[in-house]
Amino acid sequence: MLLTTDQSLCKANQKQIVSKDRKESRKHIAYNPDQAYQVRHYRLDGNIVRQTKCCDFLLINDTLKNAYFIELKGGNVDEAVPQLERGYGLFHSELAGYQYYFRIVPSRVRTHDIKKTAFRKFKDKWGSHLQYKSIQMEETL
Repeated sequence: MLLTTDQSLCKANQKQIVSKDRKESRKHIAYNPDQAYQVRHYRLDGNIVRQTKCCDFLLINDTLKNAYFIELKGGNVDEAVPQLERGYGLFHSELAGYQYYFRIVPSRVRTHDIKKTAFRKFKDKWGSHLQYKSIQMEETL
């Protein structure tokens, strides 16, 4: 089991969880209203996952059984898909019974990137569970 509570980047009931790379403006902010939910937050790529490229962060809401795979990207949105898929592939068995959500926060979203086959197939598979927004994405858990 790789996702232990002692490796979490946040406190169990943290009010605001920020996924951000150092010296970068792109970020994902999740709000835990009234600190009601038990949450865990992990840096995957380069930390827990070292042997292969993977999505950057994983945010887990243990109370609602939701797992958010988060990729912060430069401008190549289509490159985020294999990284999200790899993160999902590595951890979905450890998160059995959870709902999966995928977030991409690029510097910019270019129309031709989101029309590419790999991105469209991923979007068709996950539907509303995939969201993307330039520079900063905020959501309530």
